[in-house]
Amino acid sequence: MNDLAPTAIAELEHLAAGLRNPPDVDTGVHATRKGIKRLRAFLRLARSSIGRDAYRTENRALRDTARLIAPARDALVLIETATAVAAPQAVLEILGAGHREAIAELEGGVRIDAANRLRAAAIRWGHVAWDGPSAGSVRVGLTETYRRGLADLAAVQSDPTDTAFHGWRRRVKYIRYQLETIGAPPGFTKPFTILGDDLGLEHDNTVLIGVCSASATNAEFLRVGEAAARRRAALRTSALVMGNHLFAPDPETYVETVEGAAYPA
Repeated sequence: MNDLAPTAIAELEHLAAGLRNPPDVDTGVHATRKGIKRLRAFLRLARSSIGRDAYRTENRALRDTARLIAPARDALVLIETATAVAAPQAVLEILGAGHREAIAELEGGVRIDAANRLRAAAIRWGHVAWDGPSAGSVRVGLTETYRRGLADLAAVQSDPTDTAFHGWRRRVKYIRYQLETIGAPPGFTKPFTILGDDLGLEHDNTVLIGVCSASATNAEFLRVGEAAARRRAALRTSALVMGNHLFAPDPETYVETVEGAAYPA
């Protein structure tokens, strides 16, 4: 466990540098947001080691940094999602204008601000008494994240709202990144990667549906929204089937199985 914290700090440094000088802005923003999600998953593993106050402070800092750069990524994802449901060029042009506006705002100082925040976090993390994080802390983090994922699945099954699916998606992605962080075998990580990706597409289509609903007087947007709704329904159905399988074990049994595979005697 002792190599987890230095690796996380190095990742913060890498993200800060990559966002400051990205190969292109969209790629840099995407890599940064994905990296922040991974680091927030790591913090959930370290929470018992570093204490609740330090956890809350650093988790909030990463969340707020991700929110700074989110509009640019979200605008691009709208275009990609609309393209996937065969949106006409007129719709794509309108979405493209929104993306250009978001990039202009990002380049007005937001990107460098976010990079500076990540660099500051790396410095702070270098002074945190990580204590590993300890094996006990990792176990608690894994168990709690899985338990909450199970509860989120139950919420979706009880009342399949957009909000319920959004909450479950976030938890599934945290489980995926935690499994990758501790080096769990692909047989454990890959199913959560697939489920998380499907729930990500579900979320993207939900956002597109909302945008199209706001432009309901435009017949082309209305048709795109209908196509996105059909795609979302299929994604939700397949995600629930897979989720029922992945979340069949109770949390303690699941984590014991993961630990046995990740840390064989």
